[in-house]
Amino acid sequence: MNKETKTRKYMISMTMKGFSPTTIRNYMYIINDFLEKYKIPNEKSVENYFMGKSNITKNSRATQVRILRSFGKFLQKELKTTFLLPEAPKTGKTLPIFLTKKEVSQILLNATNNIRDFAILSFIIYTGVRVSELVNIKIEDINLSEKVVKIRGKGDKERYVPLTTELAMLITRYTSEKNSDNEYLFLSKYKKKLTPLSVQLIVKKYASKAMFKKRVTPHKLRHTFATLALETGVSPITISELLGHSSLNTTMKYTHVTNKLTEEAVRKIADLTNLSEMISEIWNKRNK
Repeated sequence: MNKETKTRKYMISMTMKGFSPTTIRNYMYIINDFLEKYKIPNEKSVENYFMGKSNITKNSRATQVRILRSFGKFLQKELKTTFLLPEAPKTGKTLPIFLTKKEVSQILLNATNNIRDFAILSFIIYTGVRVSELVNIKIEDINLSEKVVKIRGKGDKERYVPLTTELAMLITRYTSEKNSDNEYLFLSKYKKKLTPLSVQLIVKKYASKAMFKKRVTPHKLRHTFATLALETGVSPITISELLGHSSLNTTMKYTHVTNKLTEEAVRKIADLTNLSEMISEIWNKRNK
């Protein structure tokens, strides 16, 4: 089996398993780089591969080894052969970086002069969506009367996330001023769909304005949502549902999480960080 056939079949396998295009692209980047010098990711070839990559971090190496192990297992089945796979690396667990309640207020207050950017930051912080999910939200996905948004997550899995009254009002105001027929909710200044990179730069911009020493990304804002939810006493199972995690699927089969619980979760976070007051400040600024 040549290189092209190996990679094509593996990509099809990943697609069938529901991996996102971004994950597939990241996997294939590592696999193609490896296949430039080696044919099969056995223990020896993977060890040699990393001898020339001494400058990568421990976590990056661990991730790449896991990718090559996964590819190796796939090849064993396809080629009906066995070979010694590289050992799965052990990495120390690191605590996620998130914003405190005060920092949430600081980053949002710095964005009150730009309703789109304020809406983007608020949406991530108060719904916990991934940046890849945020940029793909369409106008038709939001039901403002019911205060809920449909999110398309990894593997095209859909979930519904409630919106606070304030966030629903903010989105209503933003869409009324958007002045575009584009089907997507958040647009660039050229009225085009935003890219994940654009959102990352927006977050970086306001984190810089707030003079944070820590590196803040959209994913850190997602961590913030989860952390604030836990702080207010929301069940981890409810948080898992809101974030679209699959690791608690087995538990979810036996535990009924009602809409009331998820609505209460986002309500508590909004109250905790004074979202209502910050939105009032935006209206005051825009009405002067």
